[in-house]
Amino acid sequence: MSQDRNRRQQRQRRRRERKAADAELAEEQPLQKRRRLQRGRGRAGIREMIDSFGGFLTIGGVTGALALLVYLVIANPLSSASSDPLIGGSVELPAGSEATRHTTNVADLVGNPGEPPAGGPHFGGPECVPPSYGTFCGPLPYGIYDHQVADGNAIHSLEHGIVWITYDPELIAGEALQLLEDVANDFSRDVILSPREQNALPIYAVSWCLILRIYGTNGVEVDALRDFIDTNRNRSPEPGIRGAGHQ
Repeated sequence: MSQDRNRRQQRQRRRRERKAADAELAEEQPLQKRRRLQRGRGRAGIREMIDSFGGFLTIGGVTGALALLVYLVIANPLSSASSDPLIGGSVELPAGSEATRHTTNVADLVGNPGEPPAGGPHFGGPECVPPSYGTFCGPLPYGIYDHQVADGNAIHSLEHGIVWITYDPELIAGEALQLLEDVANDFSRDVILSPREQNALPIYAVSWCLILRIYGTNGVEVDALRDFIDTNRNRSPEPGIRGAGHQ
């Protein structure tokens, strides 16, 4: 008799435990549903916000562009611009927006015969230089070039605040050329150095709308070249823009 009573009590206890567990589960399920609903609403709100900004692709593109801009600013800090009076002879450029216009036509470039141009219409991306100069587009990277470069690309670099030094390769070589390369290296991010066969004088340096005519590489002339670079760099319509350097 006592065994039967014990079994009945155990069955009753198990029934009570199951009922309690079922009641607890019944209370938890609506809570879980509410939580899932809240999470779903939160995700929907986030997705709606993303869509309002143009979707993942647009946000990714903008983020990538901003990251590139930050990298360029960090990797290429702007050289300080001088407040001293600009140096060099003035070069007349077209008026207004014509002075900075992009072109693909060599005939649009301006400058005095025998001298490198110091501004004006120039080649700009995505337009390319004529086939005789290869397929490079836009401004030239700063650096030392052992070959002639396109005037139209160099002008674009002048617009960004670079100083362009050119020399007659038949007159400047050996020690004289090494002196120019030393100057270019000392102002590495602000100078393009390249030969130019059309030059009437041994050496020219140009910044935006200004020109320095140099007849040799003695100490006085090299010092004048350094002053020209230090004073005139980054004093242009779009100062401080730099691409990767060329070596």
